[in-house]
Amino acid sequence: MFPIDDLLIPSLIGAFCLTAAVAAVYLWARHVGRVRAEELRAQGYRLIHALQEYSAWIDFQRDLPLTARDVDELASPEPLTQARRIMRECFPDISQHMVRLLQAHSRVIEYLWQQNLVRLSQGSGCQPAYEDKQYQQLRGAQEDLIDDMIALCRDLIGDASEPWHRTGSDFAFTNSSVGMSGPGPAGRA
Repeated sequence: MFPIDDLLIPSLIGAFCLTAAVAAVYLWARHVGRVRAEELRAQGYRLIHALQEYSAWIDFQRDLPLTARDVDELASPEPLTQARRIMRECFPDISQHMVRLLQAHSRVIEYLWQQNLVRLSQGSGCQPAYEDKQYQQLRGAQEDLIDDMIALCRDLIGDASEPWHRTGSDFAFTNSSVGMSGPGPAGRA
């Protein structure tokens, strides 16, 4: 038998403990990273849902009369507020897109107010959305921005393997004139 040095056994035990500690830290770090990635993914899906909900909300506003609107909600609708909160907390890298969406929101709401004032002052009816070129242009640009934000969010959460199929707003469908059909927004497929 070989003589065992007095320091060999404690050295082996120390090396084993150090290796076990390094492995434990590595496994813990992987677990924490996985949990954070899952949380980010869940928040990304919440952001996507909020953006889609906002898109539907804005379409619904077109046909409401001026008196049926809450001014505070028009300034900051709940889905948009939720999207802003999620983006601020989890996706600050795409905050410039949110600024552009808020600017587009302001333009659409301003246009809707103007149209409501014209309807009230002239007593005219609501023009179908598919005939309203300015509305189509404003909403088309807004939808493109929302689609870009959703695509960026999907990239950030690692869900970009499937192509995004747009929010799919059909401006003729959201018009209050049932049975009216016409082309979608200008320049959209």
